[in-house]
Amino acid sequence: MSLATPRTAVTDWVLPTQGITIDGWLRPRANTPGDLVDADMNRLANWRFSHVRLPVGSGADGGTSIDQALDRLARFGLRAVVSMELTAAEQAPIWADAAAREAVKSAWHALAKRVQDHPACLAFELLTDPDPPDTLSADQVIALGGPRLSAMGARRTPLPGATAGRAWSGLASTLLGAIREAGARQIVIVNAPQGDPASFAHLRPVGDPDRDGISYGFHAFAPVAFTMQGLDHGDDPIDPVSAHPDAGGDARGPVSYPGVFGGERWDRSRMEAWLAPALQFRETYRAPLYCGSFGVSAGAPRNGQLTWLRSFLGLCRHNHIGWAYAGYRDARFGLVCESGPFATLDRYRNGYRLDYDLLGVLQSEA
Repeated sequence: MSLATPRTAVTDWVLPTQGITIDGWLRPRANTPGDLVDADMNRLANWRFSHVRLPVGSGADGGTSIDQALDRLARFGLRAVVSMELTAAEQAPIWADAAAREAVKSAWHALAKRVQDHPACLAFELLTDPDPPDTLSADQVIALGGPRLSAMGARRTPLPGATAGRAWSGLASTLLGAIREAGARQIVIVNAPQGDPASFAHLRPVGDPDRDGISYGFHAFAPVAFTMQGLDHGDDPIDPVSAHPDAGGDARGPVSYPGVFGGERWDRSRMEAWLAPALQFRETYRAPLYCGSFGVSAGAPRNGQLTWLRSFLGLCRHNHIGWAYAGYRDARFGLVCESGPFATLDRYRNGYRLDYDLLGVLQSEA
């Protein structure tokens, strides 16, 4: 696996390349083991990942424990993309309440000031899944730091996603400012609303990539009928041979890739078209891209799962997109799976509970 840093306009900043998310370590999560030991770090280093993506909250779990996590990563030559992960309920007040916004801004300032000099701190991801309402008023968007529309623009009916894009662009600029005011010089990753590449069509640049050290991010779980096998992100894993709601008719078992989903064929070409808004944004603003989360449920057909991953990682390699796989130890996407209905699959029946084929794809397609 090459650890070469892709170069775009950001010439004086270190960009994340190939990594993996360690979920549940600093921010507890259902179906994800939270305890990690030195043996885990040693494996990740030996597997030649350049970094881990480390979700934290805006409160105490971003304090003392993150110092310990970074110390452990540093001992094994690993670095971290620190991502602030807020649930929908935690995010909701931010978009309408100035005090809630100030709290998040203060949290980023304090966190950046605390860890900016740690050698394992590689980058900051402002919000894992920014989800601004598309129904905000013009005054609310301006309060968030979004640009004021011209008189003509204000008279038009906004396109779907346009208001959310302006709102998040404004808040992201404010949070970026808080990090830079703290003195931190790490790359700052601004995810598209909902992590959706289509949302780049309405995202405004929050600064100059070269001067301000900005990368833009997205997540890749399309088509969700395949990658999630009929479940949302928060649902529990299901039996891999259960009926799929999008399979149609009396079909049994999971749907596969390449294949037809919602009347449309999905293959590498369709995936590239799905990525097009993100790629166009990068070309327009000369800004590097980072995919902070992607994967296919272990309940998907095996060949389809690995083919999807090869398609996506091949596009990342071709377009110089850094990435972090969805999960190290996870009940649905895990490179390692120790519990849940998928833990009984043959691929995990070894001493490490490791999916060797999945690891091979992540390494060979990087």
